[in-house]
Amino acid sequence: MAIFIYEAYDHTGAITHGEYEAIKREEVVQYLLKRKLTPVSIEDIGTQNKKVLDISLTFFERITPVDVLFLVRNLATMIKAGLPVVEALDILIADAEKSILKKMFQHVQVVVRGGQTLSSGFSAYANAFPPIFLGMLQAGEVSGQLDRTLAELGQYLSKEYALRSKVKSALMYPAILLIAATIVVALLLIFVLPRLTKAFAASGVELPLITKIFLGLSNALTWSYLLDLFVLAGLTWFFVYFRATRTGKKFIFWLLSFIPVANDLIKKVALVRFTRTFGSLMDGGLSAVESLELSSRTIGNDRYEHALKTSMLEIKNGVPISEALGRYPHLFPRLLISLIVVGERTGSLSAILITFSDFYEEEVDNKLKNLTAILEPGLLLIMGLLVGAIAFSILMPIYQLVGHFT
Repeated sequence: MAIFIYEAYDHTGAITHGEYEAIKREEVVQYLLKRKLTPVSIEDIGTQNKKVLDISLTFFERITPVDVLFLVRNLATMIKAGLPVVEALDILIADAEKSILKKMFQHVQVVVRGGQTLSSGFSAYANAFPPIFLGMLQAGEVSGQLDRTLAELGQYLSKEYALRSKVKSALMYPAILLIAATIVVALLLIFVLPRLTKAFAASGVELPLITKIFLGLSNALTWSYLLDLFVLAGLTWFFVYFRATRTGKKFIFWLLSFIPVANDLIKKVALVRFTRTFGSLMDGGLSAVESLELSSRTIGNDRYEHALKTSMLEIKNGVPISEALGRYPHLFPRLLISLIVVGERTGSLSAILITFSDFYEEEVDNKLKNLTAILEPGLLLIMGLLVGAIAFSILMPIYQLVGHFT
């Protein structure tokens, strides 16, 4: 049995499309005629076994930011060169290495052939894209400058990806140090101290307080290895899944707010994302309210999201953008508000916002350097102190034991 993708129209002229499983193309035609549909195109996309294989593959695949970046860049290049959207999608389908991308492009192509817009086709996969993607696609289609809008979107996504990479790279080494310190301490407490416990107990020597503390931790860790596995699974779930949820992000932001350098870094990253997204969307032809709404969903920070959504209501009532955002001086610095005032007066708000984002990105680089300069020696110091304290807690009873017999 093969899987066919069909496109047909009814007696009113409305286009419909879908999939049908059949042995040959004629069966699909008969199926459509029975439903009083006139076939426009019927495409064989493979056998049922291939479909099952595709489903199993796409289950483990996901659309990454790099995939979105290359999609936007390639689509912008082809449309600028004069290729129709359907032909551009043909090339994307042929070049797609991931089955999930190929399936997405095939779906979008069917939608576009049916007379709908490119953004309508991609909207079925909205969860795989940042909110700005569909917003700028719609703006480009309405304005008739899809190639220019896609090029601007490509620049935005490239800068956003570079910003994410900088943050991840800066925090990678401290994270490795923290994990290494945790593993070393856990191994000492689980495998080294328990072997010495019997010798300490049999000697009758009064153990120092520090040794008693570490022995207590060792007993807790070795009391139940099953419980240790549950704790480890819980920590893994926290850092892999819970951290990516809305509640998890709030919790982590709350923790980081107590670290001055980290709190300032989070604020600057949010400002870079806000100004770049807001400026790019307004430059793409969206209104201030639409741009703020999409920016609030892209920024990834609840405090800024709440401030932007509240400001949207005021702007709808005629309040200037600078005045609405100026009510939150702890989130939006005076320099930014002053530049927005200038942009509103001169009509160059989008250009000013994008320039401000570039300036603040340099500030983010400096903050990242400062943060890593503090974290790396700090973690090394903590790791050394912990290992040294455990070694000291082991050596003290040994010295006492040797002195007891001499």
